[in-house]
Amino acid sequence: MNRHDETRILKQCLDLLADKSTTLSAKTHTSSVNRYTDLQRFEQERRAIHQVLPVAYLHSSELPNPNNFRTVRTHSGSVLFTRTEAGDIKAFHNVCRHRGAQVESRTSGCAKAFSCPYHAWRYGNDGQLLSVPFEQDCFPELDKSQSGLAPIPCVEAFGFVWLCPSAKNDEDARQVLEHHLEPMKADLVWLQCHRLHTFEPHHRVWNANWKIITEGGLETYHFKFAHKNTIGPYFLSNTCVTDQMGVHFRVVMPTEELKSVKTDSAQVAQLRDIAHIVYSIAPQMVLLVQKDHIDWIQMIPLSVNQSEIIITPLIPKPVHDLSEKELGYWRRNREISLKTLDEDFELGQQIQAGMSSGANSQLTFGRNEGALALFNAWVEGQLNHC
Repeated sequence: MNRHDETRILKQCLDLLADKSTTLSAKTHTSSVNRYTDLQRFEQERRAIHQVLPVAYLHSSELPNPNNFRTVRTHSGSVLFTRTEAGDIKAFHNVCRHRGAQVESRTSGCAKAFSCPYHAWRYGNDGQLLSVPFEQDCFPELDKSQSGLAPIPCVEAFGFVWLCPSAKNDEDARQVLEHHLEPMKADLVWLQCHRLHTFEPHHRVWNANWKIITEGGLETYHFKFAHKNTIGPYFLSNTCVTDQMGVHFRVVMPTEELKSVKTDSAQVAQLRDIAHIVYSIAPQMVLLVQKDHIDWIQMIPLSVNQSEIIITPLIPKPVHDLSEKELGYWRRNREISLKTLDEDFELGQQIQAGMSSGANSQLTFGRNEGALALFNAWVEGQLNHC
């Protein structure tokens, strides 16, 4: 986002404030309840969306040094991410090529090589098979150069590590990711996430379909009501600037601070000073941009009615460099974010539970919820291309 775009969005916010309005679509829309409850459809979504499109599973600061590794549960199963001696990021199925045991059980650490606990086949952190016990007698025909850990194409970009399962290799993955993120590339550069550091991630499983979770972040109609005891009083009611950016969305949510900005001062005002910004990055990632940090929200569909939510604050300094005062500040900030987001996710659970009652055959989206209709139209398009 350049300064011209930032000023333009600020002026859009001021116009909406003056009109006491928000971004509106041409008409209302509906969404069938079956879209959130049908098991077969959920499996189609996994195959057509979550197992195809690039997904960020790590922040670069989680693999800061050569020989660091992490294991992560993904749509491709357990994945072993490594940073090689040369500093490159690699991703592999966490599966031994011998009898299929899990190669690495630790969640993180530092290692140049990994030894399968079953029969001690040993792999380098570049995936190469290094040694096999009793190789000459027991595996005389084994070609170790063709028996390394099975790679998954991945890319490190914009401060995150992205799996690109539909790509042919790492080079192709970079092109796939560039195409996927092109519409919001300028904004991702502006955010400078590569300069930030993870702070105390929070994991929880919620009983809600992944689309319900996504929809909750694409409108501010609910702010004054659902968040009346947390952040609601600090934000304008039912006012936001929403832009579809390819398959992604940007939602600018002005705070009460906008009232102190005049039209002639919009040229110098900073967007992050007077608004929170939601970047909904398809298919399952949200960046909640605040004044001095970003909350990275990963939403991983587990089943038709369950989603794992991982909330990770991204802050300017690594944890080991924080003073006690700074540590306290970021923990208080984290608790506010978690409390507020829990209000959304608890409502998502209620919506999911209510769908089995038969009270509604469809959900209704108002003109101020137009982004929800656009998002669901994209989902339908992905399924139709499957």
